[in-house]
Amino acid sequence: MSNLNRQLQTVPREYKPIYSDNWNTIQPSFKSGTLKDTYHFPLFDNIEKEIDEHVVDILRNRNKFKINVAFGFILRKRSTNELKFFHPSNNTMLFDLPVLVHNLDDKKRLRSLIEHEDVVTYARMQRPTTEWVVERIVLC
Repeated sequence: MSNLNRQLQTVPREYKPIYSDNWNTIQPSFKSGTLKDTYHFPLFDNIEKEIDEHVVDILRNRNKFKINVAFGFILRKRSTNELKFFHPSNNTMLFDLPVLVHNLDDKKRLRSLIEHEDVVTYARMQRPTTEWVVERIVLC
């Protein structure tokens, strides 16, 4: 069974085509760069817990790092029920400036900042028009 098929087992049926069509973006990935590294983490059930786990994994491999967050999400058009994937980008970061994470206390502060920002409200601000409703957060 492929990684995609394993991951899709936990995804509600109506969202599976979005995950499949956008798996190249949604799948777990890491790109090392000269100035920054980019991580993509799919989110499935418990967003806060999953983000915590990913930050702890990064902390295991690095003494400290700066992080900013952008989310990918599924939108639903009110008039037609059409589903669409919103791709995260450098233009849709959650924080104005990256947050320094040096230890577990910083990880807790990062989690608090993410909770304070309210991911669904953030996603609503990114949608193309108010005709689109945030359906599901799928990528960090």
